[in-house]
Parts: sequence; structure tokens; C-alpha cells
Amino acid sequence: MSINNKLKRNISVSYVYNFLLQLNITSAIWVLYLAFRGMSLVEIGLLESVYHITGVLFELPTGVIADVYGKKFSVIIGRIVSVISCILMIISDSFLGFAIAFCLSAASMNLNSGAAEALVYDSLKELGEEEKYKKIWGNLAFVMSIAQGLAVLLGGILADIKFLYAYILGTILQIGALIAAYSFSEPPIHKEKAKDKEEEKQQGNLIVNQLVTSIKVLKARRMVLYLILFSALVASVQTTVYFYSQKYFSDMGYSKTAIAIICTLSSLVDAISSKYAYRIEKLLKLKGTLIGIALVNLFSLMGLALIKNLSIVFFLVISISGGVGFIIFSDYINKRIPSEYRATILSFDSLCFSAFMIFVFPLFGLLAEKIGFSITFGIIALLYVPVMMFIMLKLRKHQNKENVGGIKNDRIGFK
Repeated sequence: MSINNKLKRNISVSYVYNFLLQLNITSAIWVLYLAFRGMSLVEIGLLESVYHITGVLFELPTGVIADVYGKKFSVIIGRIVSVISCILMIISDSFLGFAIAFCLSAASMNLNSGAAEALVYDSLKELGEEEKYKKIWGNLAFVMSIAQGLAVLLGGILADIKFLYAYILGTILQIGALIAAYSFSEPPIHKEKAKDKEEEKQQGNLIVNQLVTSIKVLKARRMVLYLILFSALVASVQTTVYFYSQKYFSDMGYSKTAIAIICTLSSLVDAISSKYAYRIEKLLKLKGTLIGIALVNLFSLMGLALIKNLSIVFFLVISISGGVGFIIFSDYINKRIPSEYRATILSFDSLCFSAFMIFVFPLFGLLAEKIGFSITFGIIALLYVPVMMFIMLKLRKHQNKENVGGIKNDRIGFK
């Protein structure tokens, strides 16, 4: 099989791989599962912090692993670690056991984040078809969101019968994703700068150089840096709302199946938003899209805080900005970073997300346990505003200061 055919196959394999990866049966029940196993909301918040602290520690190193040793290698190792984590979630019965499982789960996602995305972009780039990335990534996100919707629906139904069934099926599906990962082909990377031959012989120096140079790339591309921060803040707020809403809706008297249906609808909204994100961005440009995402999140948080009877509606509305943002941020960031540092810099994106989650998730759990969910949603909304405004101002400041790869920032529509 020719290299071009292998690279084209990467796109097809990505649909299968990402579908299985996102068919995460436990995604809409893990908070309920941990509560069932005796964990308090504070302990659940701490476990999620353990997950994201691990993410912060391992995100950049795993990105370097993908850039140095190969994206396919990184993706495969990630799925092996994920299977081990799933098994630990089944057999553990203490905070420590669950914490180890969360650490391994985070490491598995670290190994996947950046690497799987870079596989797609670099395959298209080698084929000379990178302009198709936004649409293809939107289609992939649509498939992933559909998988998430099916997963939470099936997971909720199985959890109503027995939690164990959901976790066993989840483990089997991760094994399926591991098998699919073996079908990837590593895209060739044409480095933009020749590296010293002596440095190539010393992998330790190469890894350090990879990190240092990636940081320099971000310093030179401040627009990318602040887009990453914007993306991380939006994703952390949406993820916190999504997961804690399991308990929020449970306290309102909804069954696990009903909660799963609500989460499935959220995934459907996310999927449709992802599929048509490129059209929204074409209409609004970057500035309008960013403002729209920020306002939708704020509107949803305040709605959850003040109008409990419409909480499901606001829960679904926040999914719109999640679907749009996921595609738009990925496209803008990928276009402005060199291929040889792509996985490392995309891993920095995930690192920023983890850093926000370390603060937001346990804070939310602590406040919700002490003063209730409604007031907590309002407090998070109030905290969200100044941080978002700061990032937006920084984006505006750097819009005319960069010329990255021949693409001026005033052409990306942030005016």
C-alpha cells in the first residue's frame, strides 16, 4: 500500500478509533458510581483533581513522546493504560484505589490528546489537503458526540440494572479502541529546522529541546497561547457542569436512565454544533464566535442558578458552545503551529484544561455540598466573567503583533 493510501486510511481509521474511544459507557454515571461506592462530593471533587494534577504533570512529556517516538506509539500505549484503569475502577473499594485508577486514566488521555489529533492533521498536510481539516474534524467530532450520546444512554440503562455491567462493557470497548489504533500509519514529518546530528543521538537532550522549542513557539505565537487558554477555560466550565449535573439531576429525583437520556440529548446538541461549526465560524468570524461562546456559557450558568424548572434546557444550551468551540479552536491552533511540535503544543492545550479543572472541579464540589447546586452555579458564573474578560483583552492586544507562517492575525477575523 502506498504512503498516500495509508495516510488516507488514517482518516477512515480515525472515525472507528474515535467512535470506540468516545463510546465511554461510564461517562454519565461515574459521579453516581463513586457516590454509590461511598465517596462524598468533596472526595469526588478531589479524585477529579487527582486526575487533572496527573494531567498537568504528564501532558507535555506525553506530547513529546508522541512527537519523538511517534503518534501511533503514543495512542497505542494510551489505550493499554486505559484498559488497566478500567479494571482498577471495578476492583477498587477505597479512595486510594480510585485515585490510582484516575491517575492511570489521566495518563491514558495524555498519551492520546494531541497525538490522535496530530495524526489526522499531519496526514492531511502530507496529502496537501489540510484545508479540509476543519470539515473533517467537524465530522469526527460529530461521530464522537454521537458515540458519547449512545454511551451515556447505554451506561445509564446498565447502571439502573447494575453498575458493574457498565464498567465491564466499558473495559471491552477500550480494548476495541486499542485494536483499532494498530491500524494507524505514522505520517512523515518534514521538520522546519535541521537539528544538530549530535543532539539527535541523545534522546534526553532531544526531549528537553522539544519542550524548550515548543515553549518558544508559543511565545512567538501569543495569539495561539491565548486561544488555548480561552479553549481550556470554556472546556473546564462545561465539563464541570456536565459531570456534576449527574448528581444535580439525581437530587431532583431523576432516575439514572432519565439522566442518561438528558446527557444523550446534550451529546446530540454537541454533535450537531460540531458538524456545522465551520459554517458558524464562516458567518461570525473568530471574534464573533468567541464572544458567542462566552455569552452562551454565562447565560447557561445563570439560568441553572436562577431557573431550576428550566435546568435541563440550560444544560443543553451550554453544549452548543462546546461543540462549536472544539472544532474552531482546533482548526485555528493547528494552522499556526509547526508539525514537528504539533503534539507537544496540543498537549499544552490539554495541560491548561487540566490546570483549570484542578481549581474549578473541587471548588464546585465543595460549594455544592455546603450551599447547594443553584447558588454554586451562580458563583461559578461570577468567577467566570473576569477571567474570560482578561483572556479576551489579551487576544485583542496580540491580534496585530504576530505574523505566523505568513498568516496575519487580522485575517482570522479577530477585530
